[in-house]
Amino acid sequence: MKYLFFFSTIFFLLCNYTAKAQDHFEELRELLRKETETSKRIKITEDLLDQYKGSSDTLKMANAYHFLSFLKPNDKSAFIDSIILITKNKRYSRYPAGAYLEKGNIKYELGDYIGALESYVQASEKAKTNGNDKLHADAKFNIGLLKNQAGDYEESKTIFAEYITFLEQNANYRTTFNYNPALFALADSYIHTKDLDLVEKIIDKGIEQTLKTNDSATYSYIIVTSGIHQYLLKNYQNAIDSLQKGKELIRKFDPVETRIATCDYYIGRSYKDLGNKETGLSYFKKVDTTLRKTKDVIPETIKVYEYLKEDAESKGDYKLQLDYLNTHLELDSIRHANQVYLTRNITRKYDAAELISEKEKLIAKYEKDTFLKNNTITFLIVLSLILVLLAIYGFRRSYLNKSRFQKLLLEQQEKSKINQSAALEKEITSNLTKKEDLDIPEDVIETILKKLQDFEAKNQFAKKHYTLNSLAKELNTNSAYLSKIINVYKSVNFSNYLNNLRIDFAVDQLSTNKALRSYTIQAIAEEVGFKNAQSFSSAFHKKTGIYPSYFIKHLKD
Repeated sequence: MKYLFFFSTIFFLLCNYTAKAQDHFEELRELLRKETETSKRIKITEDLLDQYKGSSDTLKMANAYHFLSFLKPNDKSAFIDSIILITKNKRYSRYPAGAYLEKGNIKYELGDYIGALESYVQASEKAKTNGNDKLHADAKFNIGLLKNQAGDYEESKTIFAEYITFLEQNANYRTTFNYNPALFALADSYIHTKDLDLVEKIIDKGIEQTLKTNDSATYSYIIVTSGIHQYLLKNYQNAIDSLQKGKELIRKFDPVETRIATCDYYIGRSYKDLGNKETGLSYFKKVDTTLRKTKDVIPETIKVYEYLKEDAESKGDYKLQLDYLNTHLELDSIRHANQVYLTRNITRKYDAAELISEKEKLIAKYEKDTFLKNNTITFLIVLSLILVLLAIYGFRRSYLNKSRFQKLLLEQQEKSKINQSAALEKEITSNLTKKEDLDIPEDVIETILKKLQDFEAKNQFAKKHYTLNSLAKELNTNSAYLSKIINVYKSVNFSNYLNNLRIDFAVDQLSTNKALRSYTIQAIAEEVGFKNAQSFSSAFHKKTGIYPSYFIKHLKD
């Protein structure tokens, strides 16, 4: 997640200045845009900086330093320090808060989490004092990332969700550079808290947003998160495919090796859980090489040493086992020191200050609104409104559920009148007219579609727990071909394709087989091909809008 600290401040080039700063900023930016060569842009900015120094105009000097920090990235830290030096006692809208924010990003990229926290806290305080809501929200978001680093995932996901809401409610602040990474950050925190249904929605939204905005950087990280999500769902081949894809995309633009290590770690675990121990081990060794080189410890990747020590022990190589143990201890001490510091100091330096600020706001609000809170009539009106809204909500929910139930029954009755085999044959003929270039021979596509027709007609999806790889082998093809064909001709991914078939089958069986309605949800789930009641209920609700328990109850009624 470290790359978020870079993207989270790029946009402050574009907005949130006071009127005077905004005018000069736009003027300087337009002037630099006219030049295509970086060397000329640098010369113009340095000449202007000399002029501003002569007139002691600190605001214009800060703007010049700001642009130079991007034009001369090797000297970025020095330019940011210069902004802080000349504006630390000023109350400009952007400075020094924006400079502290960038300084925190620089320190984080260097692995200096302690220094990063100090800078973010200063950015938050200065932004609040100078009335810059956008910068205050940015600083809080970055502190949320540090909380994530410290393992406080519950708190960090709350911060990320609030930041997304802030951007959605303030359209002038929302950009590709802050909204897309925020979606990724929330998805990542959901991964750590195992909110698998919620993370799927955020991943889908993130992919849609990044593709729409051509944000290949954030797209690659969301693809990696999708791979980890598939791993947690035990869809190991899907996980490998997504992680390999994300890894190749990251390599094109991101020099931070620990991000590749995260991909390798989950690819290794996927192969291991598929039973391919040696391939998994080769990826674990790549993670080990990266961690030894960078000393940059990501909490989950350090678990790789448990697998490596176990392998060394099984081979009787006690020297190698001891080497892994020593490395594990060294890296774990680094991780522990960072985590302890961040946990203690985020609470002491940031959370406490936020709580005091919140307390002051609440006291002021209480004093202002006391007469309203003591007004019995107002209380009764509010209470009545709440009761009315609850009643409306209950009625609407009941109405929607009944409507969905009736719609589901009607659709099932219509399906029972149709010759399913003929319908599937018609679907194949229709689908083959699609023009997508899949780089797959047409005869192969037609063969696989007919095999899928047979697979669907015989309800094979309900007989065992298929993976993309296992079904591909059963159909005598490869997983890449099968995945592409299902995505294009069935208009869903493999996981949703299976789930949709199973839910349709469940609706049909429950509608026609009274005995099945007396089964437990777990038993019904197993009958139609799901591993457990939870995944069955979630998939049923996602497709139909109601839960299987509700459907069964109303069938009985």
